[in-house]
Amino acid sequence: MRPPRPPADGLITRPPSPPAGRPIRRRDLLAGSIAALAGSALPLKLHAAAAAAGDGLAGSGNDYRALVCLFLFGGNDSGNTLIPFDQPEYDRYVIAREGSLARPFGITRLRSELLPLSATGLGGRVYALPNDMATLKGLYDAGRAAVIGNIGLLAQPTTRAQYESGSVEVPPQLFSHSDQATFWQGGVPSYSNATGWGGRIVDLLASANQGGRVSAAVSLGGTNLWQVGTDVIPFPLDPVGGATRLSALNDADYGPAFQAMLNAPRTNRLEQELVRVYRRSIDGEQAVTEALAATAGIDALFDRNPPPGVPSGPGGWHRDLMGRLAMVARMIAAREQLQIRRQVFFVSIGGFDMHSSLADHRYALRAISDGLARFHQVLDQRGFGSSVVSFTASDFGRPLRTNGTGSDHGWGSHQFVVGGAVAGGNIYGTLPTLDLGGQQYTGPQGTLIPTTSLEQLVAALARWMGVSPGNLPLVVPNLGRFGPMLPLFP
Repeated sequence: MRPPRPPADGLITRPPSPPAGRPIRRRDLLAGSIAALAGSALPLKLHAAAAAAGDGLAGSGNDYRALVCLFLFGGNDSGNTLIPFDQPEYDRYVIAREGSLARPFGITRLRSELLPLSATGLGGRVYALPNDMATLKGLYDAGRAAVIGNIGLLAQPTTRAQYESGSVEVPPQLFSHSDQATFWQGGVPSYSNATGWGGRIVDLLASANQGGRVSAAVSLGGTNLWQVGTDVIPFPLDPVGGATRLSALNDADYGPAFQAMLNAPRTNRLEQELVRVYRRSIDGEQAVTEALAATAGIDALFDRNPPPGVPSGPGGWHRDLMGRLAMVARMIAAREQLQIRRQVFFVSIGGFDMHSSLADHRYALRAISDGLARFHQVLDQRGFGSSVVSFTASDFGRPLRTNGTGSDHGWGSHQFVVGGAVAGGNIYGTLPTLDLGGQQYTGPQGTLIPTTSLEQLVAALARWMGVSPGNLPLVVPNLGRFGPMLPLFP
């Protein structure tokens, strides 16, 4: 068992106060909330300078850009997703995962089922995707998809010796689904998070969306922290029905009464805010419904039927994800009518907590691969394939060694970034050796300690969206603790 961790090293601090005699402004609140996340990692005066630097748009911002987060709830097993291919490394992988080349548990993929990837900087090692991800490999080979190796939540760079001795701060509640998913979406492993890094990006780029008819944060995955900003909140959509409607508005009896309630004069500030929220919801629903009416043809481009050989039960991943991505594509196509130039979309699928069996994991991977490939093919056909970047995320990864039937909770993971603007066809980050006693692992099952921090990915995505270098600390306050941002964009 690990010894007790040292006290927190400043991840949570008191937000700075505005100068005496000046009222609190929105940017004070934004800078204060980020300072609370950043702690001593960055001087507070840097936050103030960044907040004063403007909205963070690089250039005029007349183009359209969007991020699509595909969150895999439950903790995707990266050891069954990105697999060593060259024969000596593959043999070591099987031994590390199953304990014997005889494959006693039948968890590992046969080498003949793998699709090798070309990549630079791996010292001659070759990695592969399972054949279920052939469509994503096509994007990778075309230079439109990249792999991020061993990425995860860190409070600071951490070695095995430091982790096992408890000499450095690590994210609270490691291996907890809810905590790690929340921290990942917040961008800082701290319970003080009130905003997510997707929401903070949109806050900084607010000038690109002036006159926007709906929130720049659109969710096809329900409530989430990732899209919450100081000013922006997620706008939920149903993958089938689109915007949620207030049924009372169209009711012959309740409709007039509801309108009268909205139009009544209000002096109570809480009542005024409630009315404002109702009106924003009504206006957003109407705007989205009108805009989506012109994009219905896109829906037919996403085949929701499970592919041949995929059972109907696991085929639910395919049906679900195709429907959600189809709605995202329709919203992107409606961007001009909605007057939005910077957007973030949250899409999620679940079922990745596979302790007892990995038998269906191949079908989940097939859904991810086919869904992302089809989504980006549709975007390419409509001329904005280089304007949208998708990326996968998950609560955490899984240990390399199986528990005998499936895999348990882990830490570091491998993720994908997809889009025409991405410097694809390569694997970024540091891939682990296959020695479970090595410095990149901890515990008897081979839990990966991340070697690339989430911040390094977030910074690259934020810069691509148009956040200025001076404003990056407002999105990724702890970036200075780690290495440079990932070189994902030329």
